[in-house]
Amino acid sequence: MARPVPERFDPWLLCEKGASLEGRMDLSVFSRLAPLLDKREGRVLYRLEFGKDGEKRALVRVSVEAELALTCQRCLERVTHQVNASSRLALVRGPQEAARLPEMLEPLMAGEGCLMEARDLVEDELLLGLPVSPRHEEMNCGHALAVEPEETGAEELPDNPFAVLAALRVGRKPH
Repeated sequence: MARPVPERFDPWLLCEKGASLEGRMDLSVFSRLAPLLDKREGRVLYRLEFGKDGEKRALVRVSVEAELALTCQRCLERVTHQVNASSRLALVRGPQEAARLPEMLEPLMAGEGCLMEARDLVEDELLLGLPVSPRHEEMNCGHALAVEPEETGAEELPDNPFAVLAALRVGRKPH
């Protein structure tokens, strides 16, 4: 059963108890994500599930669901991106322990007695869910991608793209 989310928590203790935390956060509370958003309104739904695997490793599953307003990199208008992502993280005390993890687990550095905030885990997951270059679908984008050149009757450009530069260098018109 999910409990109300404390501001800070000991992830090792929650893994021992097999606890779950879930809730909603305003997108405006994420300092690293906010500058990437076109609009900082909205909320993220999240769930943090703590437990142990068969190898007795402390694990945290972070799941997020949010609709983010980003800027389309083609037309510079707002584009909505749906993030529905989750990660399995293994608590580790240092780099040597992280190196021994199986590929399917990501390390989460957490020394003994360290306290974490749900906001940090949720923000990391949202950042990982962002596209490298947000864009509308081609047919919905305000920017025309394929512009057909008009027939002007002008002579064709030379095959060598540097011929234009060579002609400028000697002061004559390229052909």
